[in-house]
Amino acid sequence: MARKNFTLYWSSLAVYEECPQRFLWSRGWGAIDCGGGPGRRKPIAEKRSAHHAVMGIAIQEAIELFYNDELWKTLAPPILRAKLLDLARKAFVRELTRAYVDWRTAPPRDELWCLVQDAVLGYMRTLKAQMLLGPYAKAEVDLVAYIDKWNPVGGRVDTILRRESEPHVGVSIIDGKNSKRYKDGKGGLMTFTDPDQLRWYAMLYYLCYRKMPDRVGFTYYRYPYGDPVLDVEGRDTGEIEPGVEWVDFTMDDLKGLAQRAVDARKGMNKERFEATPTPKTCKFCDWEKECEERKAQKAANRRVRKPKSDSLAEIHTEAGMLTFGGGSSGKKGG
Repeated sequence: MARKNFTLYWSSLAVYEECPQRFLWSRGWGAIDCGGGPGRRKPIAEKRSAHHAVMGIAIQEAIELFYNDELWKTLAPPILRAKLLDLARKAFVRELTRAYVDWRTAPPRDELWCLVQDAVLGYMRTLKAQMLLGPYAKAEVDLVAYIDKWNPVGGRVDTILRRESEPHVGVSIIDGKNSKRYKDGKGGLMTFTDPDQLRWYAMLYYLCYRKMPDRVGFTYYRYPYGDPVLDVEGRDTGEIEPGVEWVDFTMDDLKGLAQRAVDARKGMNKERFEATPTPKTCKFCDWEKECEERKAQKAANRRVRKPKSDSLAEIHTEAGMLTFGGGSSGKKGG
């Protein structure tokens, strides 16, 4: 059953493409009852600690007010810094009272606050170095458009800015992340971010204004401009962080994303919500322990990995002789 009032956002597309069942259980659809009532999401049996979300909201709220209230126009730098930290702290305290935080797994409260504080002040360094200000500079911008009359798509962009002077003339779209870097298993570092999220925002901007943005990029709050770039072992490489990771995109990329959105919406309307478990996807799923398909996959993997009986490990004692699978040690017992 189609949901006429459903606007497809990047987060929904990404979840649906990874596992349609997870999308259904996290969003609900039509009259399907996942356990919480028709059309409602599936109840979560075991909550995950939301301390990462608390930090992200506090950081982003300070940055949002910096742009939308144009604080840089009225406050001197020392006062501005104090104001931003005050805004971040208020948001941090508020979100801690609202969210579930498992203090058995989360860092101490003071450590979380230090990360928020460093992120806000670090972003100011990045902003200055990358010139992330202009005549138009707004945060938390809603973009909603139509691919065609059946497919509304949307997104809430962290920051959109337009500059009219060199060296960065044009429109920039910035998405802030509080992600850490992890070893990628190939001798390098990675973050759990998808560049197609930024291309999705570029697609929305084009659909809204019939003009391509000039650049799109991630700013990683934990790695602001000027910090040393560290290798996989934590050693200083002699380079400095740029503050923004710019992502390339073409019109073909945007057309490809539009087609993916249309295909996903067709699957949703036809109620195609089969489970497609993978270790990478299931790791972040609230219902991994309840998913029958994931349980079956794990059981199959255990059977494949189970070592075959090794005759050399079979130890027998016969007539005082120590033997391994029928062979003799060549030495009699005492």
